[in-house]
Amino acid sequence: MHDDTLLAILHRGRPATIAEAAQLAHLDEAAARGAVEALRERGLLGGSGDELAYPDPAAWVSERVSARSSQLRRDAQSALDDIEGVIADLPRMLRQFSIGETTADPVPVITRHGPHASEDLWFDNAPHESGTLFAVLPEVTRFLKPDPDRAARFGRALAGKTSVRVIIPTSAVDEPAAARSIEHYSSFGVEYRTLDSPPSWFWVDGDQLALPFEWGEGAPTSVLGVRNAALGGMAVDYFERLWWQAEPILPAEHPWTPLLTLMRQGITLESASRSLGINPRTGRRRIAAAMEHYRATTLFALGVAWAAEGRRSE
Repeated sequence: MHDDTLLAILHRGRPATIAEAAQLAHLDEAAARGAVEALRERGLLGGSGDELAYPDPAAWVSERVSARSSQLRRDAQSALDDIEGVIADLPRMLRQFSIGETTADPVPVITRHGPHASEDLWFDNAPHESGTLFAVLPEVTRFLKPDPDRAARFGRALAGKTSVRVIIPTSAVDEPAAARSIEHYSSFGVEYRTLDSPPSWFWVDGDQLALPFEWGEGAPTSVLGVRNAALGGMAVDYFERLWWQAEPILPAEHPWTPLLTLMRQGITLESASRSLGINPRTGRRRIAAAMEHYRATTLFALGVAWAAEGRRSE
């Protein structure tokens, strides 16, 4: 039996001794004793000898966060990697303390399941009075045709926010439905930026943090929520670092326009992409979208069609 599986069983059953733990987990006592010692070495169980004790989740999470945060270096990318390491480890830590829908521990963990788990958690439990909402959405397809009632409810909730920032995949910008959605929610004050590969779905609203059951999921159907000022603050710090690495969405023009403007001057696609501060892969994706838009089969045909459109608009 995997140590984390045994730990989940112990937190739910709370046996007082190793013998009771063995009976609860259907293990022989020697195997249970070895597993308990391994968990004690990791700081996940307390007690000595045959007696078992369970650490305060608030203290345990705080200790882990403090230990990892102390490793942060001045280099921005190293700091980002270290903070992400802490955030990425949180779902596993929090799952170990979640019982049913809400725990009674000092760090209460709320779980939601189903296709709308992420929104349901936010609607039902986020401190909407916080004034801010920061979210990373690696998968946006399911938001492009929302239920009208949910969309209206979401819009009303956003209207009360002073700052809403959302990071989405760069590839989503070239989808017409996504562009319409961005334009719609921008009218409520939502700011968007893009990353080629957002690390994972999550959101933070004040001191409420929501994470997928497994870090890295883009559209989770099972989510964890925890309301804790220290963890929420750390998540905001992580989001802000991602935000400043992300690329602002260009307003009022096609995303390929700056690329084609530079390429018309004889600059290569790769050089044009880098001069605009975007990944060449992103540049190639935008040119491919432009070719589809203008029904051009070559770069030369694309240049002619794009220039002709520009002359018609003058």
